[in-house]
Amino acid sequence: MANVTEYIKESYIELTEKVTWPTWRELQSSAVLVLVAAIIIAMVILGMDQVIAYLLKTFYNSLA
Repeated sequence: MANVTEYIKESYIELTEKVTWPTWRELQSSAVLVLVAAIIIAMVILGMDQVIAYLLKTFYNSLA
């Protein structure tokens, strides 16, 4: 049990004294960057899905 208590104390010290937390402005800019990247990735996946759907539809129509 002493090891668990020591771990919690060391974790608290590390979080309060050694970790560099981002400022509000840095946090906002990072959030915007992640949002833009997520939208771009979603659009790429949507495009790939549309192309594959078109190809499959064309392929199945050619079989009929």
